[in-house]
Parts: sequence; C-alpha cells; structure tokens
Amino acid sequence: MQLKFKKVTPKIEEYREYEDLFWVISHGLGVDHTADMNTFSSILAQAGLVKKIESYYYMRYDDSPERNYLPMIFYNVFGNPRIPVLLHEEVEPFGHIFNAIVLFSSSLLIQKTSQRALLFDGAKEDAVLVVNTSLSPNDVTYLVKKYNLSQDWRGRVVTIRSGKIDRSPAYPLLGALAKGWEKIDIDSITLALEMLGKENKRESVKMGYEESNVKEVEIQVENKAKKELKIPEYDGKFWNPEIYRAYQIAAASANNYAERITSMPRWEVLAPGLIEFGPRPGEKNIGFTTPWRFRRPLINKEKCIDCKLCTYYCPNGSIDFNSIKIDYDYCTGCGICFKVCPTKAIDLVSELEAVEGLSDEEIPVKRFESREYGF
Repeated sequence: MQLKFKKVTPKIEEYREYEDLFWVISHGLGVDHTADMNTFSSILAQAGLVKKIESYYYMRYDDSPERNYLPMIFYNVFGNPRIPVLLHEEVEPFGHIFNAIVLFSSSLLIQKTSQRALLFDGAKEDAVLVVNTSLSPNDVTYLVKKYNLSQDWRGRVVTIRSGKIDRSPAYPLLGALAKGWEKIDIDSITLALEMLGKENKRESVKMGYEESNVKEVEIQVENKAKKELKIPEYDGKFWNPEIYRAYQIAAASANNYAERITSMPRWEVLAPGLIEFGPRPGEKNIGFTTPWRFRRPLINKEKCIDCKLCTYYCPNGSIDFNSIKIDYDYCTGCGICFKVCPTKAIDLVSELEAVEGLSDEEIPVKRFESREYGF
C-alpha cells in the first residue's frame, strides 16, 4: 500500500497565563525515584505556601506496561501575585514555562524523557538545571548541548552529589535548587520541613545548598533546522496497520510534546473496538522501544557458553536466540540476563558510561531489590 503523507505544523491549545506562573519540572526513573520525587515536590510546594504563594504539584507517568525505570515527571507550579494558579484540563503544560529542571539521575541527560521528549522542551531561555550527579558542570553542559536543546540556552547548571549526604536525593536536591533558583530559599524549605514533621532533614538540605556547584552557561544551538513532521493523509476511512505504524514512527521521533500529540491516533479513524494494531508475526512493536534505559548489559563472547538462558528469561524478547545478540532498541536494562547467566558472561554498566564514556557515581548499576521476582 502506497501511503500519502502531508507536512504538518504541530498545533496545540496554548494557555498564555501558564508562562506568567513559575514552574519546576522534575525528572526521575519510575519505582526507583517515585517516593523521593513525591517527597521533593511536596516539600517544594509547602515551601511555596510558606512564602504565601499559591502552590500545587502533580505527577505524570508514561502509559506503558513497563514501570520500572520508565522516565517519570513531577510538576510544581507556583502562582504569580497577579495571576492565580489555574490548571486547565490539559495537564501537560505547553509553552516556554519551566523556570527550573531537576534531574534525579544524570542518565536522563542522554535519554528521551517522559512525555516531553527533549529535556529542555518547554524550558525558558534562562532556566536553571539541577542534576544529582558526580559529573562536573562542564560534563553536564556538554551532554545538554549534544542531546537536549532545540533552542539557545542561557542559564545555570547546578550539580550535587546527593548520595554523600542522604539516602534520599530529595533533600540535597532541594538545597541545590535553592542555591540555583532565587524563587525558593533555604529558610522557606526549612520551615516547610518543620510543618511536615521532617525537621531531622534540615542538615541534608543545608549540605545540599553548601556543597552544590553552580555554573553560569550560555549555549547556542549549532543546528536549528527542524525536521518537518509528516503524517499520513486522512482519507475518511478506518486506519489500517500501515497507517497506524506510520503514526507510531512519527511519534517515536518527536522532539517536543506538540509533535507527539499531533502524532497520536485520531479517534474517528480507529476501527470499532480497536485499541492498537499489533506487530506482524516475527516483527517487533515500534511503539514500545526503550530509549529510556539507564543501564546496559554487555555480553563477553569469550565467557558465553551459548546456553540460551538469557534468551529464555528476557521478558522483552530482546536477546536473539541464534546469535545471543542484544537488541538495545527493546532492552530495558532490567538486569535479569545478568543475574541468570551461569558463567557471568554478562555485565551491567550505566548507559551513560557505555554511550559517552562518563562514569557517574550517583548512578547505581547493580540493584536487584525489585527484580527478585521478575518485575
């Protein structure tokens, strides 16, 4: 079947008052960071209320059967004295609105993020970036420029090694945010801790403030040429698998939220009762690739005895049976193959180290507490 494509300018309803509010977007890895991100966002919202600013926070999660380590988002929104907080039905805010971006893991610097695609999608030109990492601000700046920008950026990079301060990264990151973003201060966070019964964490916040590194940055995007979004022309008929997959490809390559939404299925073209066209026999589902993996299994061919256990146990079918080769488009980095290999022919390294040769001591690469029963 020959599909006809049309060029599309992504459009989404904009609420200009959002840009007059103050927003913090936090990124983390599902299950691993859910509780810590909730702690961070709730204390941050309380700190806003301490300053007599109307404040809210809420969570966003990708819709996927894989939950562990799937990128997730928390939003904090603070009112403007001139404008009350008003959240419309569209909970994914659109526009240049983010004053601060907080990363609970530096692995997100080289990955597609939940919903937003690019890390700086929606960021203001002077946004503050706060990262839990042992990497230097220069390394972080390099990764931002290579993977995350679609516009010029003139702001601050703040780095903090939270693991040296507290088991939960939430508290050192609150201190680091206060150091880099003038909207929230240490005194307000301290009072918020007391109001929430977390007085014992004041020292962790203070150390996060004192030990964080701040770097003023100014980056010009070298290639501002944008790829044109192309989707199949609607002919008034129900979709077939070819049209559906063409939309999937467009959504998978989206660099911002508007492109992703534009590439979502239209309700009127879905066949009655249809949820999703599955892949053909022997093919893989391009709608469930894993660009968010934070650790990578590597096979040592000299140790491999071709027992096939890794293939049998892989929950995503991402290890080829015949050649014992990993398809990294579908590998989630769960570590099950590492654990079942009888000859220890498989090792795990952080994706950041595998792709960029950068070692971050704040990224745990061999954790199996949640993998004991294969979930």
